Amino acid sequence: MKQLKILTIEDPKEEKVLRALSTDVTLEELKTEKFQQFLDNLLHTALTSEEQVGAQAGGLSAPQVGVNKKVAYVLNYDTGEFELLMNIQIQNIGIKTNIDIEGCLSIPNIEKNVERYNKIKVKYMDKNGLMVKRRFNNINARVVQHENDHLEGILFIDKTVD
Repeated sequence: MKQLKILTIEDPKEEKVLRALSTDVTLEELKTEKFQQFLDNLLHTALTSEEQVGAQAGGLSAPQVGVNKKVAYVLNYDTGEFELLMNIQIQNIGIKTNIDIEGCLSIPNIEKNVERYNKIKVKYMDKNGLMVKRRFNNINARVVQHENDHLEGILFIDKTVD
């Protein structure tokens, strides 16, 4: 497994990639050895992000390593394990939101307040290509929303509330 380079907004070329829209992962693509290797490397990069950028990942999306595909690993704060979500579709549950501080591996040394929904319903494809429907609450919901924004070319600094 290898560590992938985490792109940052400090380089204008890298910021362009970070702000691009990502495309869905197809089942054919998912089945390839090359894509499975990419998923393994992305997870490895999330797990070892501290070595590269000095911060532990709460999640890592494919655009952050230069691949504009709808792929993200999110840390489940209840289990301490990273979970793979692809082709994410989010629906908020209710209207309750909260404001909390966020940071991002691609935006070094900046933390800002962002408003997010407390509870969300998420439909996504898992590593086996199966569609999964799940609910996420609180910090886990925040992480999923943050990573999904990456897949839409949106950075948390675009959504700050002060």
